[in-house]
Amino acid sequence: MVPVAAIVCFLLGVTSLILLERSKNRIWMDRLAGYMLSWCLVFFGLRYAAASIRDTSWWQNTDITSQFDFFQYLFFSFTISAFVIVAIFPFIYPYPIFQKSSTIKLVAPATFLGSLAIIITMMLTEYKYVGFWQILFTPAFIISIPVYFRFLSEEMLEGDDTARRMSLAAGIILIAFFGQQMTWWLAQLISINDEFVARFAIEAGVGSHSYVPNWIGYTVTNSLGTIAILSLGVGETWRASRKGINGFTIVIYLILGVGLISGIADYAVLDIVDSCMYTVCENFPESYNIWYKFTTEALLLLFTPLMVMYILLHFDVIDSEAEQNRWMTRIIVILMLLIVSSTMIELLQSFLPVSSMISSAILAMVVAIFIGWEERIMNTLIAEGESISKKLASLDELHEPDISDNDLQLFSKSMGVLTAIIIVLCFLYSSIVG
Repeated sequence: MVPVAAIVCFLLGVTSLILLERSKNRIWMDRLAGYMLSWCLVFFGLRYAAASIRDTSWWQNTDITSQFDFFQYLFFSFTISAFVIVAIFPFIYPYPIFQKSSTIKLVAPATFLGSLAIIITMMLTEYKYVGFWQILFTPAFIISIPVYFRFLSEEMLEGDDTARRMSLAAGIILIAFFGQQMTWWLAQLISINDEFVARFAIEAGVGSHSYVPNWIGYTVTNSLGTIAILSLGVGETWRASRKGINGFTIVIYLILGVGLISGIADYAVLDIVDSCMYTVCENFPESYNIWYKFTTEALLLLFTPLMVMYILLHFDVIDSEAEQNRWMTRIIVILMLLIVSSTMIELLQSFLPVSSMISSAILAMVVAIFIGWEERIMNTLIAEGESISKKLASLDELHEPDISDNDLQLFSKSMGVLTAIIIVLCFLYSSIVG
């Protein structure tokens, strides 16, 4: 699924940037958040593309003398760049902490310089501590959880139905950033994730001097993801008891169910996990690998970018109603649905005896359904689309500082420059150490 994720993330990110350039009428908060999410998708697309090329048989057959190579450096560098954006994003959206013009203007240079500083540091240490930098996800948890419960409480206790948009946005952002860790919530609760981290460290050849920092990063992120999904489960159960079950509630319960089954499966394979510490690393059962392809990997590689696009479209970050944008928005919707459908069919073929002719026929039927229902799907996706900035403005909690269009576009331009610098740095350094 990695090559598919590369195409999905990159195309959606670039298309979103184009649509944002045509949405000049959006408030600064929406436009800056849109730029940040779009570039996050672009960086993840480039990250998965680097991983896909490095895993090809052509590249594996080349003569590589160093432990790391050009595409490996690209993979880690674009990952760190996306992490830095994720660290700053919660201060802008859905509840902006940064609202002074001087602070907002620092977002672009801070992201650029922060990414470059960490990338150079990690490059000089052969990316042995890349796991540690998952702590950059911490601000998303610290800010989004209080926002979720504040506006959920306003909806439940004060009867303010408009507050749902804020709590929904905060919840979706938590899933987009911590979705992978959320599927390990039971394993984290019963403290067996550490054994998996140790196994992966041994397989990667990580020495004891770098294990502790990476362990800190993984433990913090897994713990935050666990607390986040359990908190969302409590909140959505409270809301469902009064308002009924909706689509987001079902998503939360599905993730909780996946985490429950995954925790049981993880406990069942602990002997295989511990084999790395005592003898040689045994392979996991094929059914175990298939389960994680359908759950954790599918959520991370495919459904996370779809959630990001849902934020951009459903919360009116992009002006999808404009005539010049509507046709491109429809292409995005159809592209997302088709790619996910084709990928799920390929996954089914991995363990079911379905011939390629039957799978092609199924895919053709899915395409026909999507084309026939395209208008309905599009209208459902952007139904009741209203920017959450309007909710904050009605509460008099959103300022409109003196921010020009060039100040907002500076973020996109700086990320473009950062992309070029990353490619040049990785090429030069891999040539030197190789």
